[in-house]
Amino acid sequence: MTALSTALHTRWQRSVIRRSPQLTTLTLSSIFSETASQFVGVALIWVVLVTTHSPADAGLVVLCRRIPEIISGPLLGPWFDRYAPVPLTALGYLVRGGTVAAIAVLSAVHLLSLPLLLVLCLFMGITNPLASVGSRVLIPRIVSTEDRQVANGVLSISDQFPYLVGPAMGGAMAGFAGTWALLVPAGMCLVALLLLIPLRAAGVRETPSGADSTPPPSGRSSWFGFKPMVTTPVVRAMMLLTILYYISYGPLLTAIPVFASTNLHSGGAGYGAMWSAMGLGALGGLVSIPRLAKRRPAVVNSVGAALWGVALLPLVVIHSLPAALVVMFVGGLVWAPYASTEIGVIQHSVPEDQHGAVFGARRSVIVSSSPTGAALGGVLLEHMTAVHVIGLSAVSCVAGGLICLALPSVRKTPPLNPAPDAAPAEEPATVAD
Repeated sequence: MTALSTALHTRWQRSVIRRSPQLTTLTLSSIFSETASQFVGVALIWVVLVTTHSPADAGLVVLCRRIPEIISGPLLGPWFDRYAPVPLTALGYLVRGGTVAAIAVLSAVHLLSLPLLLVLCLFMGITNPLASVGSRVLIPRIVSTEDRQVANGVLSISDQFPYLVGPAMGGAMAGFAGTWALLVPAGMCLVALLLLIPLRAAGVRETPSGADSTPPPSGRSSWFGFKPMVTTPVVRAMMLLTILYYISYGPLLTAIPVFASTNLHSGGAGYGAMWSAMGLGALGGLVSIPRLAKRRPAVVNSVGAALWGVALLPLVVIHSLPAALVVMFVGGLVWAPYASTEIGVIQHSVPEDQHGAVFGARRSVIVSSSPTGAALGGVLLEHMTAVHVIGLSAVSCVAGGLICLALPSVRKTPPLNPAPDAAPAEEPATVAD
């Protein structure tokens, strides 16, 4: 037991969390905010369906919350390169929580109409990048360069954990309390906002490196964040992979519920359990990030996309829920390092005074890619079985990963955090005098 205590103490002393308490604060703040977002996404759909009995109205609510980010992400992202990111992130939390609280109160006093609800959802959608981009911009300002990749992995908990608990809480509490349940995510946003106060008080560096001598580029001069995605080879390759990955992944969103019903005969409970299994796997897979940080990041993600497709393929021959849960859990393990690795490449390859613009543009790409894939899945389900759609999605992920793995910029990208005992890069040969 003493040896174990010593090992744990040594591990703690070396951990990035101990060296950067601000990272823990930022991660907790982001967890509360993103859990609130997932809660609201499910709760609003339930409330609208119960109130109007119209799936079309529920679809409009989802559309109004998501689509505006495609435009507002590139427009608001550059703000983080020109102004202090902590107050901007706090503003995003304030708007998110305040709007949700307004929906609850207006519904309670019978003043909430569908048009007004759609306007409020549009407002949430437009300002959502303020709550989502800030944490990515702040990472390089609170941790050292060598700790950045692992810090991104820690922050990824705020991407995975909310998917595990937010929808379950939102569905259960909306069914019990109706729109009053929305006060819970409003409170979560308040907690997230309060957690940002220590970051402000701790004197977190608010300006990008070099900003004192050279003003950061405007959004227009950096093509609103898209320019590095086109002109920087490794970032271009990573974003190409992300687009292929998310479009290939999207059909699962529409195919999995049909698969759970027709092939597993498990209904809504099985459907929810499958995504929960993936969420658990994604949380567990985060422990692999420190080791993978010593590998070539673009190769890690390309191989990861291909392995995700391979992990998913067994679903085409599975007819039992327990086996499907195992497959989804393994898929989550494979998926876990993807976002933090991609973010680390962007942070390393793009000047810090353009991080906000690029992450805003990245948000636009992701928000547009996943629904596109989901819509494609819906069309395919009109002509194919759920098993065939899942198989096509898996094969597409394998193909996308292998295509990107063949790109020279992917294979040549060095590790962002190489192992201490790694052999030094080979020096070019010189001609003797």
